[in-house]
Amino acid sequence: MKHSPAKRRPGGPTSRLSQIAWALALCLPLSAGAQQALIDQAQALVASGKAGDAYLLLEASEEAYAGDAAFDYLLASTALSSGRPSKAIFVHERILAVDPSYVGVRADMGLAYYALGDYARAKIEFEAVLAIGNLPSDLRSQVEQYVRAIDARNQSGGGYRTAYVEFGFGRDSNVGSATEHRLLNLPAYGLYQPLPPIGLRRGDNYSTLALGGEISHPLNQRLGIYAGADYRIRDYRHYNDPNTWTLDGRAGLSYSGNDWLLRGGVLLGEYRYNAARLRQSSGATLDWRQAIDASNQFTAGASVIKANYLTRSTLGQDVNIYSGNLGWLRAIGNGNTVLGLSGTLGYEESLRSRDDGDRRFWGPRLTVQSSFNPVLGGYLTTGATHSVYSGNNTSYQFARNETTYDLTMALNWTVAKGVALRPQVSYIKNVSNATLYSYDKTDLSLNLRFDY
Repeated sequence: MKHSPAKRRPGGPTSRLSQIAWALALCLPLSAGAQQALIDQAQALVASGKAGDAYLLLEASEEAYAGDAAFDYLLASTALSSGRPSKAIFVHERILAVDPSYVGVRADMGLAYYALGDYARAKIEFEAVLAIGNLPSDLRSQVEQYVRAIDARNQSGGGYRTAYVEFGFGRDSNVGSATEHRLLNLPAYGLYQPLPPIGLRRGDNYSTLALGGEISHPLNQRLGIYAGADYRIRDYRHYNDPNTWTLDGRAGLSYSGNDWLLRGGVLLGEYRYNAARLRQSSGATLDWRQAIDASNQFTAGASVIKANYLTRSTLGQDVNIYSGNLGWLRAIGNGNTVLGLSGTLGYEESLRSRDDGDRRFWGPRLTVQSSFNPVLGGYLTTGATHSVYSGNNTSYQFARNETTYDLTMALNWTVAKGVALRPQVSYIKNVSNATLYSYDKTDLSLNLRFDY
């Protein structure tokens, strides 16, 4: 979920509250020698208005000095002042794990959550500060103004809107996800010769267009509504058969606690293949996210989707798909890398005696996303899905079982505000006991995305 940044800080600029909190932190013990010289240099940069330079200076020595309260506090403070609230939260958690009583850290933790748009958790931190009896009047006044601003925002609405447009081009090594065997022996029919591009492996260049968006509006402090849609098209240069067009919409309700979010809604979709309306889908989803701390989040989800096939050759393929998933996200390293592990389990029910019958499927997934610097990041995702069918395949006269492996790697280069260039490579390999369905493919693409 993307939050709109606050356009106005209550009670003056954020730096005012940070300065008060920093004054309270001066009592933290300071180390001698090289570390003290580093802290003095960083404080001089902050005093001259160069918080970003101070952060980069401290970050270079984080591995050596992480765990020292004075170093960590200054690192978190400069991260927040230079527009890195996620990193600030990560370091704040490190300090509070040792001693949760530092008032300045609690105040700045609230500021970091506020900057991220996580107003519920920001209010928790601010109220923890206000609960302290001998709080300096200046700090109390600033924190109270932030709490009032959050309350006013919840009462007046808020919400968010996102939109994007993405253009791309690439090369698909196997446009039909087809076998590379030129001649197959099918037990039911004898020798069979697949034809390109759908039946036999062929490569082609393509262009893509994608656009979409989502709106959300809170009904009260916990309950909200959302709606969104996405449109995608892929057009191949030499072959028309594999051209695809998809339109997907969603709408529903969200309910949030202090550190969790429950979101449920309905889905509608249409899929076109070679300009023909191939499939329509509808269903419902339920997703839950639980933040354990600033570094860990658990997720769970379930969905029920009905897919109706519309062309003469696919009318018997209608299915109901029931699936569930569990996941875990963790910030690692210096907080700029997120590791995700998840697992999916599902059942695909054939509604019209499909040739392969019902399908049971399950599999794991690993995702790693990292920011190398403020403008360059990257991600990797890989997984496997094992499928077992209940019916005997007509061509092979036995039940299919197969495993699909996939790997995607990409870089994301922010070339300007809201504009990103993304080179990407994907590899898919399907291993089936029925040779006709075994294939592999590599997809190389370059995409330009605009976020609004």
